[in-house]
Amino acid sequence: MTFYEILRGIFEILVLWALFYQLYRAVKDSRAAAILAGLIATVILGYFLLELTHAVVLKHLAGLIIGPGTILVILFQPELRTALARLGSNKLIARLINSQQENQDFVTLVRESVSYLVSKRYGALIAICRSNKLHEYAKTGTELDAHYTRELIGTIFMPKTLLHDGAVIVNNERIVAAAAILPVSNRELKDRSMGLRHRAGIGLAEASDAVVIIVSEETGSVSLAVGNVVQRDINLDLLSERLTQLLYSHATQDKISEVADH
Repeated sequence: MTFYEILRGIFEILVLWALFYQLYRAVKDSRAAAILAGLIATVILGYFLLELTHAVVLKHLAGLIIGPGTILVILFQPELRTALARLGSNKLIARLINSQQENQDFVTLVRESVSYLVSKRYGALIAICRSNKLHEYAKTGTELDAHYTRELIGTIFMPKTLLHDGAVIVNNERIVAAAAILPVSNRELKDRSMGLRHRAGIGLAEASDAVVIIVSEETGSVSLAVGNVVQRDINLDLLSERLTQLLYSHATQDKISEVADH
């Protein structure tokens, strides 16, 4: 097989994947989605096996057997449909297909919750774990195991509730602790509007690789702390962009703009 043929094969796979993905989006959240995922997995696995084994006869037979008409028959045969649905429901396959959308969904949830906190002028401190899971800090607060939702975040940080003081810690997109006590930074902060909440958020960012979101109760401004870098007064669009970079793109702290607050 020549280099050109390899490139052509890769291009064909990408085109087919794009077509299947668009079809999958159209039937997402229905049983047809699992069936389609199973069909995609079967076709891709079969293609690679045929290419690796150089089975010319089998490849020719597969070209004759697998066609639009045959696919329609498969989709409407109960036994084969069930088998494909089971394959499509496989956790690994589902994770590969859905991971990108799930990542974006979580960033959207964080954005919506921060927007709500700002609109209500609720002070907040949200620490999102990366490689460091922050277990020692989670134990200082009330340990939880809950889905991250705007409503729950809003309730936790509502003034005078039992959990509103301290930080919320998020691990694997779930809230694992509230009212957690964080280390306070000793660095000099020129901005006098940055109080204890900011010092705690910056302190955790300095002591770990967490991504820390700080919402000011006094001004409603949003800050993002990562490592030794603090970005002040960021808007929601920029927050979403930074979270995507830092949580899902293996970005380092130099990916965000440093604010001269030291």
